[in-house]
Amino acid sequence: MAFLQIPVEIRLNVIREAICSLADRPSCPAVSQEGRKRLARDSFTGGGIWQLPLRNAALPLLLVNKQIHAEVKDVLERTTSYHVDIMFLKSYGLWTTWTIPALPRTQYIDSVHASFRLFEPTEDLDTRFRGSLSFRGGDGGPPLAVWSFYKLLTGVLTDGPGYLRGEQSGMLENRTPRYAVKRLVVDIVAPTDGAVDKSILWEDKRYEEGAMPRDGWNYGHGPHDASIPAEQRLADYMIEHLDSILRLDYYTMDYGIIVYESVQEDITFVRKYGARPEFPT
Repeated sequence: MAFLQIPVEIRLNVIREAICSLADRPSCPAVSQEGRKRLARDSFTGGGIWQLPLRNAALPLLLVNKQIHAEVKDVLERTTSYHVDIMFLKSYGLWTTWTIPALPRTQYIDSVHASFRLFEPTEDLDTRFRGSLSFRGGDGGPPLAVWSFYKLLTGVLTDGPGYLRGEQSGMLENRTPRYAVKRLVVDIVAPTDGAVDKSILWEDKRYEEGAMPRDGWNYGHGPHDASIPAEQRLADYMIEHLDSILRLDYYTMDYGIIVYESVQEDITFVRKYGARPEFPT
């Protein structure tokens, strides 16, 4: 049966899976390091984020014929929920792997589901990534890596779920939200690379050697407690620092207000025993 003979509802579902699915996300960092560019050199403006060159999965289908072109555009215009994937490499950065064929047509987004996959850095990774996501304690502020997580969050809210822009000038809190997201879901996926994960902030080898930076985290479940699942430790780390931003005190008001203005209902973290809204907005 020819593709155009399939019922239109099924055909649209096939197109949606082809251009919006995460089925082709890289299985490990080593196979997706080629061509990655650092979002910024400054740790305070996203220096721990590494992106791949833009790739539009919808473009080949848009060029097939007029009917497929129209159906692809229909799928793009109706898409209001997005799924993005980020690889978390200890001290090597936050590697975005998402492919968003088009930015939202309106400023209103139903949901953004962000999956974080944990990886232990391997010897076949380029050394240029090493140390870009530093968990060294800040001078009176949060650890440097926290700014990259923050830029990842606010970048999606201000630029849309897709390619992030680097900061041209000014501090991060000066950005104006462009999108209103009804619900943001953060899913920390259990590691599958077989690593021991004695620490989630530093490579296991360097942790064993005692070459640990001052991580600036002295509360909650320790990031170096191997008795706690690695995904839970990372979730705890993210929740604790996001909570400090959303308190909207004298020091965090300008940073937290971007999140409150953009996320309409809540930020939910998916845990081992189910999902729970951590930050109703």
